[in-house]
Amino acid sequence: SLLLFAVLGRNFFPEVDSGQIKLHLRAPSGLRVEQTAALADRVEAALRETIPASELADIVDNIGLPVSGINLTYGNSGTIGSSDADILISLTANHAPSAQYVRRLRARLPQEFPGVSFAFLPADIVSQILNFGLPAPIDVQIVGASRLNRDVANRLLASLRQVPGLVDLRMQQTFNQPELRVVTDRGRAMQLGISQRDIASNLLLTLSGSGQVAPAFWLNPETGVQYPIVTQAPQYRMASLDDLQNVPISVAGQSQILGAVASVARGAGPGVISRYDAQTVIDLFGAVQGRDLGGVATDIRRIIAAQEGTLPKGTHIVARGQMQAMAASYTGLLVGLVGAVLLIYLLIVINFQSWLDPF
Repeated sequence: SLLLFAVLGRNFFPEVDSGQIKLHLRAPSGLRVEQTAALADRVEAALRETIPASELADIVDNIGLPVSGINLTYGNSGTIGSSDADILISLTANHAPSAQYVRRLRARLPQEFPGVSFAFLPADIVSQILNFGLPAPIDVQIVGASRLNRDVANRLLASLRQVPGLVDLRMQQTFNQPELRVVTDRGRAMQLGISQRDIASNLLLTLSGSGQVAPAFWLNPETGVQYPIVTQAPQYRMASLDDLQNVPISVAGQSQILGAVASVARGAGPGVISRYDAQTVIDLFGAVQGRDLGGVATDIRRIIAAQEGTLPKGTHIVARGQMQAMAASYTGLLVGLVGAVLLIYLLIVINFQSWLDPF
């Protein structure tokens, strides 16, 4: 057994084929949710061509961000915007191995849909628990507040792509989310008696509604049920920059339009900012295919060690997910094994009344 130890692979837990496949796709940042839905339909057609109809039980699409914050809290697919979608595939009882279809789809989908990122997430409850809420078994985090961390993440991502068996590599955070930047002409605004806070408050109420800052309810006297009332500009009336510049800014009884005190420019920014223990992080997610997790983890740690000397000040790289849990479990098992051998030895020492005979 000890001679075989060097050539045997190491895994945290055996794979479970539950007959479910969960596919996560991410289109270019800023794609409208109806366009993401059309993209999900085309991907679903490719799925039906790959998986025989006799083995396909059901397909459920979950597109964009959930309406409720509770649903977002319990979700573990890493959805950050309207360009994300989850496709849950349920197979029949007499189906071929799910890993076989996953391997085919990993090779086919990126070729048919360039510019779209695909990742197969844990679909069964066992894998989800082992990932501890992460959307992938491997999570390499670049921790720190340096502006150079994005370059570090790109370099590290390129190096990780060379690791055999490491698939579904992607960067969780996006940095090209389209945004509109409102720049206030402070001199003009002061002449009109308008502050930066007034402009921000009016934009918040007009574009996002009054539900958070001034909640209002209507009580139905017949049923006794309360209904929230939200004041918000219709989205179809905010279809251009001119519409945005015509948003009224009302302060102390006087009204101006946004274009009179500010300019609006297009730009790009981060789609989401993630933190771990109050520190800003960039996550590189990945999965394993055709190789043991222990071998992949060893290669990842070697690459991380090679990057340590080139990191900006205050930045460090941490490997989390199943890699971290497996290392802790194996360390605990080794400590327990050594402790058991030591306790047995001490027990025999007492029985033999000798330190050498128990050997």
